[in-house]
Amino acid sequence: TVSATININQAPTVSFISNAPQCANTGVNFTNTGSTGGNWTFFWDFGVGAMPQTSTAENPAGILYSTAGTKTITITVTNNGLCAQTITGTIIINQTPTASFSSTAPGCTGSNVDFTNTGTVTGVTWLWNLGSGATPATSTIQNPTGVIYSTAGTKSVTLTTTDATTGCNATAMQTINISQTPAPSFSSNAPQCVGTA
Repeated sequence: TVSATININQAPTVSFISNAPQCANTGVNFTNTGSTGGNWTFFWDFGVGAMPQTSTAENPAGILYSTAGTKTITITVTNNGLCAQTITGTIIINQTPTASFSSTAPGCTGSNVDFTNTGTVTGVTWLWNLGSGATPATSTIQNPTGVIYSTAGTKSVTLTTTDATTGCNATAMQTINISQTPAPSFSSNAPQCVGTA
């Protein structure tokens, strides 16, 4: 009779969840829901467009995707380098709209200033904050025109563009200069007689 002792290592269980779907360039957090503790090691591959591309953390957070679409996630869990298990899953990254604009500024107080959205134009909503002294102060149309500033100075103008379906948004900010319109006036010593200065 011969007897021997052998070791049987625990095979890992592998599963994960995330806070996806998220917008492009918004952090995605991953949580390991499989084997944890002990001698487990983890290797994540987050798919195309991820920053960072890989991680060895158990619960990696703040992974950014520069592009939208379906992303394939792979996680491998290993027990002290002996037993390994790998699974693959997918997450959705939604497109973030582009926010940008131009204007006819610089302008003068009391004169019209027009704004033109140069970012995303379909499937989105717009929210403009036109700065101090503006009438109107805010707008939700694509291209606000005829905005009048009652005060001179540097004005901070922001445009937030939001995807109407996913809620993903982007904000652009510019400063414009509004100059004071002069107020002409004069006086004289009239009335006077003809030939009198």
